[in-house]
Amino acid sequence: LNTTHTLYLFVCFIISKTVKMMFRLALISTLFVSASALSGPTESVEGKKIMSKARELNGQYEEDLSWMTKFSMKFQSCHSIHSWGGEAGGGGQEDGVAHGSQHLVNFALCPSGQKSCSGGGEYVVELSEFVQAYTEAKKESEEAQCEAVQESCNCNYYDDEDVCFSGCYSKAGLDFCVEDENEFEIEDYLECKEAEFQNNYYQAYYIGPVCSSNGKAIHLELFTDESCSIAAKSGTYEKYNYSASLPYSKQSMVSNDLVSCKQENDDNNNNNGDDANANNNNNGNYYNEEPEVVEMCEQLYEEAAKCEKNLKYKNSAYRDTGSCDYIQKVLPALERVYHKNGGGGAATGFAIFFGLSTVAASAAAYYFFSKVERSTVDLASKEGNSFA
Repeated sequence: LNTTHTLYLFVCFIISKTVKMMFRLALISTLFVSASALSGPTESVEGKKIMSKARELNGQYEEDLSWMTKFSMKFQSCHSIHSWGGEAGGGGQEDGVAHGSQHLVNFALCPSGQKSCSGGGEYVVELSEFVQAYTEAKKESEEAQCEAVQESCNCNYYDDEDVCFSGCYSKAGLDFCVEDENEFEIEDYLECKEAEFQNNYYQAYYIGPVCSSNGKAIHLELFTDESCSIAAKSGTYEKYNYSASLPYSKQSMVSNDLVSCKQENDDNNNNNGDDANANNNNNGNYYNEEPEVVEMCEQLYEEAAKCEKNLKYKNSAYRDTGSCDYIQKVLPALERVYHKNGGGGAATGFAIFFGLSTVAASAAAYYFFSKVERSTVDLASKEGNSFA
């Protein structure tokens, strides 16, 4: 009987250990999911509160960003991971679904004048923030180019000034300067937003930016839900838009070209007045001025998770390396989990995992219970034979 009791206690010990292990795994998984929502950029409400507090602590002094004028920004890759809680899919809804997709952009600051990004920094920011800053900067650059052509285009003797300017734009290779009333407004869909058409049953569709399948581009995609997490069937946009394709569905919204973070001085070549002394004074002031950082670079830098362990031109004491593990290890791992689940909800993957764990634990418990039962029978028979 003592042996039977010992085996019974052993089985209870195994079961308790198994249950404890499962609860530990559940706790670790919960923490892991929370970390995926809060480490680096995040769209969840809780994550934004934590990140805002972190920025307040780091913002006790205003950081000198003049070193950024020696760098150029480059889009490197786009990543999709599971988000847990808060605003799913970037739809801006605080009562969003419990889990969804989060899209992040990895960009680099590369020393200007180099072919490689050696000596640069690596950063991660939310996709919506990146495309908004990038699109705004691109629009401002194009407007400046158009204005420069207008100033050099002599249209004083033309009856139709627009036709004259159009010819100058074409010669300069700036076709984007010609306004088109029917042009697709990309600025309207830098975040998930309802499209301007419906199907025959008045079903609404939504358009928003997403990562390409290989992560090397950012495209616009059509969705059936307001959080832009359920893609519409292929050909839906064409069906209700006279066979026209959704802009940027194949072409990337951003390029891989280097964008200088040094603000060009617009007055550099505009100091040719009649007064030579004034001209000299203007030139002198220009050369004494510190170059300014492009607003896009400054904005994205302040919002991004940072890895600056190899960054040039910035005092090593002020380099931010707090997100290196997240950018280089955690983020790739989270993306692999996302794609293995087919981009589906994180809850599904964890439910399967714990389901299998439960089955395994139950099988182990049954196995040891059976062993105890057999041992009890054997012991009883042996005790009976010994007292015969």
